[in-house]
Amino acid sequence: MIKSNDITPDTYKSGQFLRRWSINENGQAVCVEDAYSVADTEQATLDAQTAKNAKIAQALAEVEALETAKRVIEPSAETAKTITETDIDGNETTKPQAEWAAYDAAQETISNASDETINFEVVRKGKPSETLPVMKSVEKTVTDEEGNESTETVEEVDTEAEPEENPEFEVWQTAFDAVSEDLK
Repeated sequence: MIKSNDITPDTYKSGQFLRRWSINENGQAVCVEDAYSVADTEQATLDAQTAKNAKIAQALAEVEALETAKRVIEPSAETAKTITETDIDGNETTKPQAEWAAYDAAQETISNASDETINFEVVRKGKPSETLPVMKSVEKTVTDEEGNESTETVEEVDTEAEPEENPEFEVWQTAFDAVSEDLK
């Protein structure tokens, strides 16, 4: 997976080509279009692509920070929030305990995330299917090792029913459209 710091520098072969970064439907940075030949491309086009590449790198850095922050777990209640240290002269200083400082910083990152970053995070979770299968309950007869029969109810896909719209797809589509517009 391409990370934000993988996007720069966005030129290669000693500056002869400029990569054309974009974001795919799963929120991954990709170069699916041919790179621009710096010598054969107008400067305005190169400048626009460089700005787009920088915008993508910045958006990736922000969503990576949000994803990392969401993985920071809250320390246990028994973990002290601060640590008091005494120096050689007997002076005491209090400082935040490292686990709590990391957790508090993560919570601040989460609460300060922009709408654009939140949309990008939704997209990076992956494109869901547009529809969901309809399930039905079916009773089946089960025979155990001793030959005794019993009935149990199981859920199966109803192959005769039309699939339902997946509400997660609409959420993803809205987020994807917003990210696509933001990263033009």
